[in-house]
Amino acid sequence: MLSAYIKFGVISIREVFYAAKKIKNLKSRESLIRQLYWHDFFYYIAYHFPFVFGKNLTPTIWWDKEVAAKSKSQTSKTLNLWRNGETGFPIIDSTMRELKQTGYISNKLRLIVANFLTQILLIDWREGEKYFAQNLIDYDPAINNGNWQWTAGVGTDYYKHRIFNPWTQQKKLDPKCEYIKKWIPEIKSIENKDLHNWYKNWNQYKNIKYPRPIINF
Repeated sequence: MLSAYIKFGVISIREVFYAAKKIKNLKSRESLIRQLYWHDFFYYIAYHFPFVFGKNLTPTIWWDKEVAAKSKSQTSKTLNLWRNGETGFPIIDSTMRELKQTGYISNKLRLIVANFLTQILLIDWREGEKYFAQNLIDYDPAINNGNWQWTAGVGTDYYKHRIFNPWTQQKKLDPKCEYIKKWIPEIKSIENKDLHNWYKNWNQYKNIKYPRPIINF
């Protein structure tokens, strides 16, 4: 986990960059260097446009209207289910439980749960950003803010509905359900094929204390 060491200044971006250039595997080398570019890019945005802390970089009327349409009570209840890993979407819940227990989740999983909150549940990205700030070991205001705005479609890379299908992502990232069963022990007895199709098979396991999906998706 390099991110925490970078965040607290134990190692510098340049040090990591030159070390990354020595990685023999091309795909791994390019992937790490790309993440370093994103790091410095979001620092640039934060320095030159400090208003992004708490405000959309890109004005989006559609986003404000859709988010505002949800009542505060509805948002609060749904937000708590997301925070506690009780949405009925295994890849989302396992990720949020890992975050709560360890203070760390991979970059890919961060994007998936952020996308789920903002693009599917239509909850204000600032709520998610705040929760990450309270729980991530490697929390960095510039990086966290930039990534949350990116996935919400209100940052530098404006895109109205960039949606990561949680069922597709689950099958792709955890085909054997090893990750989700590790962090959601109550579903260990459920067959993998049913977990990958939990949205239609949940009613076969009413004796299991794991919720049905909170929305139809």
